[in-house]
Amino acid sequence: MANLFRIAIRNLMRYKRRTLLTASLITIGVVFVLVFVSVSGSFKNMMIGQITDSMLGHIQIHRKGYVASIENLP
Repeated sequence: MANLFRIAIRNLMRYKRRTLLTASLITIGVVFVLVFVSVSGSFKNMMIGQITDSMLGHIQIHRKGYVASIENLP
């Protein structure tokens, strides 16, 4: 196992440009995924808020504490 680790480190140091490019692309990919997840979650919450606050129905039924939780949102 130690021999395999030593070979891996040697190859990482030997091909520095490829290592840097791979690490950069993985980082960029993770950032894009995080941004997409946060934007889609925000969009979902916005849609739920628009639908429930549009007052299209004659009555609205909420669970206890729902209105208070909406007022605490940023």
